Amino acid sequence: MEIRVRKHLLDFERESYVTDCEEEGLRVEEGTAYLDCSLGINPFGYSKEINSARRQFLEYKDVNRYPDYPYNRLKKLLIEYWKEVAYLDVPNIKIGCGSIGIIANINKLFIDSGIKTLGYCPQFTDFMVEVKCCNGIYEYILLKPDNNYRFNSSELISAMTREHRLVYIDNPNNPTGQVIPVSEIKSIAEQARKMDVCVLVDEAYGDFMDEQNSAISLVNDYDNVLVARSFSKGFGLAAYRVGYLITGERIGKYYSKIDYPFAVSAPAEVIVCSVLKDKGFISSSRKSIYDIKKKIVESCSKISVLETDMSIPIMALSHPNKNIDLYSEFKKRGILTEPGEAYVGLGKNSVRLRVSKEAYQISSAIKDIESEI
Repeated sequence: MEIRVRKHLLDFERESYVTDCEEEGLRVEEGTAYLDCSLGINPFGYSKEINSARRQFLEYKDVNRYPDYPYNRLKKLLIEYWKEVAYLDVPNIKIGCGSIGIIANINKLFIDSGIKTLGYCPQFTDFMVEVKCCNGIYEYILLKPDNNYRFNSSELISAMTREHRLVYIDNPNNPTGQVIPVSEIKSIAEQARKMDVCVLVDEAYGDFMDEQNSAISLVNDYDNVLVARSFSKGFGLAAYRVGYLITGERIGKYYSKIDYPFAVSAPAEVIVCSVLKDKGFISSSRKSIYDIKKKIVESCSKISVLETDMSIPIMALSHPNKNIDLYSEFKKRGILTEPGEAYVGLGKNSVRLRVSKEAYQISSAIKDIESEI
């Protein structure tokens, strides 16, 4: 029997730094202890506010009912949460299955066969994958090594044309952990609006940066801006898979046409509603990450640290020898990272490292690797 899927998927291979353990083998060999600094999570866990929420849900009797779609309780809490940054109303907010679920929906809304998008690299690879799944074209500018991979908004604006349906910017950047000033995002949005181009700002790591730097502050004035957010990173709730989109009402109406209901479970909604009350947890995490990351960065003398912000828990490191497999070097020393080869614009001599409370172990591994240079 012929399986008649969309033709462009016949030879398509999904590439992501998140591997399928059943197909690729376990990330960690059985019986081997590693310090896991790979996937992007909050190294300090989650707000203790969820403990009462968990007890609340244990007493929940209506498990045969669907979740409280369209999640207006959560939306109203988000309106309150962001009131110092932007005036929002319920139609500005959409709830989804993590920020990646939001991104997949946005691509379904904008991308068709042959449609062009524009971004920069290295950045979150799964956006490119989702564009290719829609048979779209992902064009990008490369961040320059001689500028330590620092983002340049002028270069992105110069590359933008009316042929681009969507511009994608992750801020903070994954893998470097650098923060792009919202003034630069504003300049991009201004130029994009003149060309009828929309701008998607992926703020999956956004809770680690100052709220005033969020592109949410642009939504009231720029109807071409979409901001994707997640509860997985800063709030430490990756297991619950909750994300949200904030955008203008015009885009919101179109988004509702392709969205699907009940993407977030009732327990997950209860949990994320509880943690929004605890801004202190986010503030405390930022400070602790700053202190730990500073120690790790200061331990690098020969290994390069690409442009980064000290409050963001991820960073990219590069070995001066391009033939060195830095992922393997860290793994030999008991530390799991993400290989640089998973990101366009980086090579095997680079890794993305997520900071851990065990800063001494990371610093010791760096010093040991550098001793062989």
